[in-house]
Parts: sequence; C-alpha cells; structure tokens
Amino acid sequence: MASTRRRRCYSMGSFLVLAIYFTSKATFEMTKDLVRDDIAYTKSQLQKLEISQQIDLANRHIALTSNTTMKYKHPRPSCWKLLEGDKREIEKVKMAAISPKRSAIADVDFINLTRNCLQFQENRGYIMNSSDLEKSFPIAFSILVYKNAHQTERLLRAIYRPQNIYCIHVDAKSPIILQRALRSIASCFDNVFLASKLENVIYAGFPRLQAELNCMRDAMHRREKWKYYINLASQSFPLRTNLEMVEILKLYNGANDIEGITGSRLELVKNRFRRSWEVVHENGNTKLKITDKLKDHPPFNISIVRGSAYGIFSRAFVDYILNDPAARALLDWSRDTYSPDEHYWATLHHLQINPQLNTPGGYTGKPDNKPWLAVWAAWGGVDPCNGRWQRGVCVLGVGDLHRLVTRKEFFVNKFLDDFEPEALDCAEEWIHARALSALPMDLGFYQTLPFLNR
Repeated sequence: MASTRRRRCYSMGSFLVLAIYFTSKATFEMTKDLVRDDIAYTKSQLQKLEISQQIDLANRHIALTSNTTMKYKHPRPSCWKLLEGDKREIEKVKMAAISPKRSAIADVDFINLTRNCLQFQENRGYIMNSSDLEKSFPIAFSILVYKNAHQTERLLRAIYRPQNIYCIHVDAKSPIILQRALRSIASCFDNVFLASKLENVIYAGFPRLQAELNCMRDAMHRREKWKYYINLASQSFPLRTNLEMVEILKLYNGANDIEGITGSRLELVKNRFRRSWEVVHENGNTKLKITDKLKDHPPFNISIVRGSAYGIFSRAFVDYILNDPAARALLDWSRDTYSPDEHYWATLHHLQINPQLNTPGGYTGKPDNKPWLAVWAAWGGVDPCNGRWQRGVCVLGVGDLHRLVTRKEFFVNKFLDDFEPEALDCAEEWIHARALSALPMDLGFYQTLPFLNR
C-alpha cells in the first residue's frame, strides 16, 4: 500500500510540475536558463507540501482519470510528453491500436449514476470547494448541447464550482434520453439547471441565439449575484482554472470581451444580413435558404459588426441585452438573418461603430485591433491542425496539445471525445492538476489589454 501511494504521489507531483512549468513558460517566455530555474522552483514548492496532502491530491487525481478515460490495451500515453509536443509520443498514440475505441458513459447510464448525488459528485471528481476570492466572484455559464451527455458532463465538471451557476440548453429535438440524462445530472446540484424554455435549434438559425437568450434570462432570475456570463459549446474545454478566470475578470472590471470584425472581412459575408433568409425543409433536413428579399437598414441607425457566437459578458451587458429598446429592436431585425449570434453581441458591443448606443462594458476602440480571449479555435487556412477539419474548425488531436499551453484564452473549441480521445483526456488532467495546485498566476499580459475598464 505504501509503495502504491508513493507511486501515486510521484505521478501527481510530476503532473503538477508540468502544469506549473507550462504556465510559467506561457506567460514569461523565458530563456532556457530561466526555465531551468523555474522548474527547480516548482520542484521546491512541491517539496513543501505535506506528504498527506500529496497523497490526497494523488488519490483525487486517480479517481478522476479512472472515471473519465478509456481503458487502454497499450500503456497509457504520457500527457507530459504530449503537452510538450514530443513527436515520438504523438506518433505512438496515433499508431496505437485501441479497442474498444471509447468506453464512454452512455446517456441512459447517467440516470442511474445520479440516483445517489453525493456518490456521483465524489466518484466523478467534482471540486466542491473554492477560495474566498472565487466565492466573492461567482460566474454564470451556459452550455448549448445537442448530443453526448458524457462530453457535456466532462466540461461541466472541469468548470464546476459551488458558487457559480450553470444553465444547460439542450436542443428540443434531441433524443429524450439525452434530455433525461442532462436533467438527472442537473438534479444533483443546486446551481445547475436546464433552460426553462428549450428551442428547436437550426444550424445558423435564429433559435440558436434565442436559446442563449433563454439561458441569460434564467440566469438573471437566479438569486446568485454572478458577475460575468460566459457561453460555451459542449465541445469546448477550459484553458484557465476557475481561480484564474476570476483573477482575470476582476481586471476586466465590467468590460465585455467580444470579438469584432469590420471592413473587408465583414463584406465577405454581407449577404448574411443584407438579404432575408427563410427556413426550408428539404429531403428530411431543416435548413436556412437565402431569398431575393433585401432587408431594411437595422433599427436605431445601427451598423452591423461581425463577431463570434461566444463571448464574455458582464452582468450589466446581459441586463442591457434583455431590456434595452435598441437591443430588443436589433434582435427582432435579426430574426431572418444568417447566424445572428455572430453579429448580435458584436454589434451592440462596439461603440466606435455604433456610438449612439449606451452599452455597458462596450468597447470604443477599433474592433479589429483588440485581442479577443473568450475562446480559441484553429481555423482552416489560418492555423495548423494535427487532428481533423470539421466545418472549417480543427477538431483537436494529440498533436495539437502543445499549442494549448501557451494560449491566453479562457476556452478552446473543440474536442470530440471519440476522436483521438487521449487529447481530451490530457487536457482534462492538465486543467485539473492546475486547479488543485492553485499556484499564483502571472497577470502581466491581461493587465495591458486595451479594453479594460480602468
């Protein structure tokens, strides 16, 4: 038993060294000599931990990974090496014959697993405590889901803290068993809930935006006085721990973090909002189709700004979206546009383009020139991808992990847990180890962001 515990301590200690090392490497971009000094420092920090604490961390880590990862017929891959970009380890994982492909938890199984909620929380490795700083700064999250309760639950677990709130919107036309599975998971937490109104989501259609607004309205009606709202796809995953998010968001000081695209890049997609689109049913599929009808100019003399469907929104901004006459008028105007969630937030947020608006946390500088840190994705024609492409976005594989450790964003999109599942497994281990270590984060990069409310 003692030797087993020593092995577990060594495994967790090594992974914490990795987490701290990569965090330092990402933020300071040190020379090799300084990196060696940093590794020595982190090792000394680990030596200061009590043996009992190390054993506890190791056991919690093993409990987590044993419940989330596949059963390997070959030796488990080294997350340390994969996160370093070790080509030999990457090729070894890619070439390994893994059968079965994935021992995922079926949707129906979550109904049984959640019959005992305390046991579910413990067995699945949820972090049920927070620092005083985190308790004083709750965050609201939304997760939009259309399949795969297991991957959704892994995302929820990675971002879960008891002071936050979590709204899950599941596509109304998704299988009933998926909806039951997600309701069962939510029933085990006071701060996790399904949206009160579910939409039939159509790709690029208005119901996708309406689903988000439903979660926003539900979040505003909660008793928790959350500070920021972050919307997520179920295939995304955090790059920052909850504590790190809080530290960064306190610097934001009420500013929103929303992408803005204008000029020639906006002109490329002008037909998305200059012509009307309609919902059609063809060959058993429901989709949007462009019409010849030209749209009127947006209300309140608003000019459209393009952006992402995802962002980081202050509480005041969410209240503005739900209640301001200009915001509501733009929402109605957007009903027959293509992907309205990719212009709605951005248009309301960027005050250089629309100075007539009085948007809380809005940005007055040039939209295209500022960083955007809500989510990172590798895009076709712009970024390399070692996984596979899906609708122009990289589904991340094990060969992409080394790029994640240097990113500054809050989240990454996307993983699929049935494609090179070791990639998500290692991302999960990495963020979990960093959450448990709770070591100080260098905020220098974030302190210089141009959109902060100073």
